[in-house]
Amino acid sequence: MSRQRIVLLGMMTKIPVAGVIWQTLHYLVGLERLGYETYYVEAHARTPSMLMERSEDDSSARAAAFIAGALDRFGFGERWAYHALHHDGRCYGMSEEELRALYGSAALIINLHGGTEPRPEHIATDRLVYLETDPVEVEVQLAAGRQETIDYLRPHCAYFTFGENYGRPDCLLPVSNEFAFRPTRQPVVLDFWRDLAEVPVDSFTTIGNWRQLWREIRLGGETYSWSKHEEFLKFIDLPSRTAPRFELALAGCDGSDRRLLEEHGWRVRDALPLSQNVETYRNYICESRGEFTVAKDQNVRLRTGWFSDRSATYLAAGRPVITQDTGFGNILPTGEGLFGFSTLDDIQAAVEAIDRDYPRHSRAAASIAHEFFDAEKVLAALLEQVGMPRTPPDLFIAPSSRRPTTLDAKTAETVLEAPLPSSVHRRSASAQASVVVVARDGLVYTRLCLESVLGSLDSPAFEVIVVDNGSADGTAEYLSRLSDRDPRLEVITNDSNKGFASAVNQGLAAADGQMLVILNNDTIMPPRALGLLLSHLTDESVGLVGPVSNEAATEAEVDMGYTTYRQLIEAAEDRGKEKSSLVDIPMLTMFCVAMRREVWECIGPLDERFRLSLFEDDDYSLRARRAGYRVVYAENVQVHHFGEASLGQLVPTGEHAQLFTANRRRFEEKWGITWQTHGRRVNDRYRETVLAVRDAVRQSVPSGSRVLVVSKGDDELLRFEDRQGAHFPQLEGGVYAGHHPADSAEAIEALERLRGDGAEFVVIPTTAMWWLDYYGGLRAYLESGGAVANSESCLIYRLGSPAR
Repeated sequence: MSRQRIVLLGMMTKIPVAGVIWQTLHYLVGLERLGYETYYVEAHARTPSMLMERSEDDSSARAAAFIAGALDRFGFGERWAYHALHHDGRCYGMSEEELRALYGSAALIINLHGGTEPRPEHIATDRLVYLETDPVEVEVQLAAGRQETIDYLRPHCAYFTFGENYGRPDCLLPVSNEFAFRPTRQPVVLDFWRDLAEVPVDSFTTIGNWRQLWREIRLGGETYSWSKHEEFLKFIDLPSRTAPRFELALAGCDGSDRRLLEEHGWRVRDALPLSQNVETYRNYICESRGEFTVAKDQNVRLRTGWFSDRSATYLAAGRPVITQDTGFGNILPTGEGLFGFSTLDDIQAAVEAIDRDYPRHSRAAASIAHEFFDAEKVLAALLEQVGMPRTPPDLFIAPSSRRPTTLDAKTAETVLEAPLPSSVHRRSASAQASVVVVARDGLVYTRLCLESVLGSLDSPAFEVIVVDNGSADGTAEYLSRLSDRDPRLEVITNDSNKGFASAVNQGLAAADGQMLVILNNDTIMPPRALGLLLSHLTDESVGLVGPVSNEAATEAEVDMGYTTYRQLIEAAEDRGKEKSSLVDIPMLTMFCVAMRREVWECIGPLDERFRLSLFEDDDYSLRARRAGYRVVYAENVQVHHFGEASLGQLVPTGEHAQLFTANRRRFEEKWGITWQTHGRRVNDRYRETVLAVRDAVRQSVPSGSRVLVVSKGDDELLRFEDRQGAHFPQLEGGVYAGHHPADSAEAIEALERLRGDGAEFVVIPTTAMWWLDYYGGLRAYLESGGAVANSESCLIYRLGSPAR
């Protein structure tokens, strides 16, 4: 299975300098370390002029070679593309067909720097994220109502800015009413910068541009400049206040400017040799005592909170940073390892503090980097805000017990303590699909269910309608908070448990979609399962369609064998590649069923006579088939079902058995037929188990004996040579009861009654071995009679002579 894919749209060939390369690498490698498969793409339609030596150079080939050289050593040698939109549209690295497929399969496309014009193939995904690394210009244009900027931003589904002070009281940057910019910062892969120079030189350094006389902006009658030279000149006397230990590696600094700086005690060097090689650039930073730098006038006076990606790498190297205050002190700790300044006195005080205890400030710098700039933390927070699936891949999802279904305590803690995802999706005015989920307590299951559905990929626009049937375990509060974060979620709250059928009918009545899905809250929807399931509704002969699952209680149940979240996703991805065949089936259990609106309007709502739950799905499947529709499951769609997360609570009290019996009677009275046990899929492993059970009975049980089998209703397990097999538990007439005993006492009572009728042995197949753990009293009762066979396929116990 391929991991979730994230595409980073970048601009390295437009600005082919080491700082931009490192900035890009931190995103690529950081996302990779979070478990995603990351790809780098350039599709910005800008000529890579800085890479060209002559006008006749093949600019596209040079750009492609540059990307390959930058990425290959970091493991991205085959995961990049250069789309030469500035020239002939040719694709380098990946083919155009591969690139389009990548866009379509990507869980997220990040428009780094906001420098790539959204293209139709980006927009179609509804997963394009705007990430600006230089705030101010766009925000000012939005405030002025510039339509080109509005049109440029609208195709994105989320908006991030390095202006971390944005929206705070002291930030003068206009706040957009239409676009909700969220603060983020530069991620840094910390181990790229650690332990590279134990004894730094005595110089405070920086690398940057000197004079850039463009991108000035006007706001409120004021002009705000872009060029850093204006800010440096305000502090030109610094070396005379401390010592001549400040070195500037500058681009765009001509002879007269350089002479002016040197006359005031600054050391100046050309930035180009440093910027042409990522190793040289990194070594320069790591060998420095610290950084002294200024910020752009725009960020300083408007107090945007912008913080340099380069300064973040100084911190990661354990090098203290002294930088001009932009308001970042509202977010980042200052005073140790990091100092913001506004005056020469501030700078002098910072230098003196660092000199008094350099090791302390070096440790503080590294600590700030670890706490605030660690790539995995920064990117995990960003992905959380855009609603990326964030369930830990190794989360153990196999139940620790049944009836009631219980998850491992660590699993439950991990799920319940995880931060709520936010969504980048907008609620569609005309959702194509509506997913109706009924919840009754079981918050841990509801979270796994809803957050998996909301993370679906490659599906039509959908809404999720949750009907809360009087939950009292924090579910209502969770649903309220989640609906605030994701506009696709609508919540209907009932004061009490109205029953499954009634709640589903409430949800379907509120649904807008032309495709409808009924989903239990104790399910996990793999990322592409929803889209695959809905795709089968294009067949107009199909009335109801469901997935295969580990727990389906019909022929749609398949042997899975996975125990972790990652293994589930891998199994679902593998199954999704299979031929999309549909298999007709008498009945679909409603843990996951899809239908078209026209089918629902034809068949009608679920029958609410089946109180609480059970048999409403048997009834609905029969109604669909009698209306002339096919009832099918799709072999290429897999959904995880924990099973009985709610109803299992009723087993220990005996209410489950009573409910089963009452609703079965209602079903049979309604239709005038005898309910039949659901069929099961016979795979090779199960077939081998059946044959092995028969062989064990033949070898251990005398001919002519009556043998009870914990059968789950499978008649194949009752076919013994010269021996009479019977279901356990059973109703009058030997029909499989369709439910398990409430407790050991009920099971023993039933066995005693059947022993009185002549039963002599009971078989526990390996598929029912959990009985002996769950029903401790029953196990003791059976062991008192003694086991006559103990094999890999089954245990056989003697019940003794019939009671007289």
